[in-house]
Formats: sequence, structure tokens, C-alpha cells
Amino acid sequence: MNENDAPVQPAFDYGQIPVGYYDSVLRGGNPIRRLWHLSKFERVLDCLPTTGMRSLLDVGCFAGSFLSMVPETQFSHQVGVDILAAQIEYARQHYQTSYREFRHLVDVSQLDSLTEQFDCVTLIEVIEHLNQEEVQVLLGRLSRKLAPGGRLVITTPNYASAWPLIEILLNRFSSISYEEQHVTKFTYFNMEKRLAELYPRFHEEFAVELKTTTHFLTPFLAGLSYSLAHALSRAVPHQKWRHPFGNLVLLVARRRTASESIQPAGVLAG
Repeated sequence: MNENDAPVQPAFDYGQIPVGYYDSVLRGGNPIRRLWHLSKFERVLDCLPTTGMRSLLDVGCFAGSFLSMVPETQFSHQVGVDILAAQIEYARQHYQTSYREFRHLVDVSQLDSLTEQFDCVTLIEVIEHLNQEEVQVLLGRLSRKLAPGGRLVITTPNYASAWPLIEILLNRFSSISYEEQHVTKFTYFNMEKRLAELYPRFHEEFAVELKTTTHFLTPFLAGLSYSLAHALSRAVPHQKWRHPFGNLVLLVARRRTASESIQPAGVLAG
């Protein structure tokens, strides 16, 4: 190795995360972490069309928690994929149905093995776990798997918020560390620019319909009253939230149709 080369850091071993870990947090864990995950999934659901769409792909589904909240009446064909075989098996055992299935992929390039196109795709706190090359491959694959006019919903930590401090505290006191997990970082302010840098065809293929943030204060109030904090988290629709410093960035992009002219990406919330 050249003396000027930086040492190669080993990839984080996601297999060390206990099977069903985040699902157990969602169902009955610490109230703050429980509301964090519930609010995240509810916000993503808010961004998905309630009519006119049939199929949904959740990339990085882990133990299937999010898809377990999606009714058949909203999406009659649901597929969750993940690189962790043990988590996929957990999802199959707990949440697979006649209209919902879970598939194991070795890496993001294997998205091409999916034979169908989807009306909507969700990436819920996934993209920050991928290196730059993997993000490019992922977005390229998803542009082919998302039907024209379909929606892509992305959430990721907002590093222009209190998240860096939260991450430090989690790394120190939680049983799961994010120090080696989050390798590609975004902020509310650079989200679209970074996506275009990582995948140069992003604005050519996607039109941003919404960019906002979530998880500002309400999850932390759950330690005082879970029910009150949850009610507050649902009080302001995400389309009306104008605060750029929530701890998660939420972005919704529409797959452009073949005949659509390319215009500057519109942002409904900022």
C-alpha cells in the first residue's frame, strides 16, 4: 500500500445486530426509541398515495416492521428486501402474507433480479449505510424498478440538526453503535445536491416533490408521556412543517415519465 493511501476501514458487520432488534424496539422498547421508529414509519406512510397505486418495494426492510403497518387496501403487492438473511427470515415468520413477501438480496446490485416494476419505493434510513459507489448503484437500479410516475420516499439522519450529538450518545450508551454504520451523510440543506453528486442522473430521472424534516422534539417527550408525544407528532402534517433542523430528512421524489421535460426540482416544504 502506498504510504499516502488511507487505510481501508472494514465494513460494519450488520449480522451482529440481534434478529428482530428494531422490531422489538418498535413494539415495546424504551418509549423514546419506540416513538422514534413509529413516527418515522407513520411519516413515510403519510407520503405514500392512498389510491391509484398497487405495488410497494421497501429496500432495507430489515425485520419487516414498516411493511407490517401497510394495509393491503393501500398496496395489494408488497415486497421487502434486505441483505441480512436472518432478518428476512424473521420478517417472513412474523409479517409475510398473501400480499406481502420478503426476499433476501446479497447486495444492492441484485435489485435487478426483481422481475417487476413498483409504483412506490421506500428507503427508510438506508442510504446513509451505503458508500458512495453503492448509493450510485442503488439509485440506478431503483430508477429502473420504479414505474414512471411512481414515488420514491427517502429518510436519512439530518447532520445539520442535533443528530450528531444523538449519535454520539447512542454510540456510548446504546447496545447498537452507529459510529461505523453511517458512512454517507446528508443534511436538509445539501440533500438534493448530494444525491445528484452521487447519482448524476438524479434530477433527469426524478422530480423532487417534497423535502422536509421530522423528529424535532416530540420523540424525546415520550419519556414523559408516550400518548401525548405521539399525539403531538401527528398534530402538524409533514407538508406544513417548515423547520430545517428536525433530526431526520424526509424526501419524496417522483419518477419522471419518458415524455416529461426536465425542470428544476420543485420543493414543497423547506
